[in-house]
Amino acid sequence: MVRDHLINVAVNAFSFARVTLRAEESGTTVSAYVADMIERDETQGLADALATEQLELQVFTAMLVRTVLAGARGEQEVLMLTERAKAKASEQTRAILADLRASGSRG
Repeated sequence: MVRDHLINVAVNAFSFARVTLRAEESGTTVSAYVADMIERDETQGLADALATEQLELQVFTAMLVRTVLAGARGEQEVLMLTERAKAKASEQTRAILADLRASGSRG
């Protein structure tokens, strides 16, 4: 596909840093990365494209935190903390989904 139209987009510093990092991780330029996101949007819809981005950011953050914790507390401690955090996250997710379902059935 020929990309012969140029657009300018203004974003905040956090968004710029995140998109720049994602582009570097993908081995491409920011321009090409954003163009690819727009193309994905055409095939997946904006919500799906953003969901993928959000999941990638969450996994990246989890990996970073786990690496830092492993260096500071040791692998065994990280395994224990990870399992405890998963259990709590699962409980909270179930509660949030139940609230959403309840409010959806009322409205």
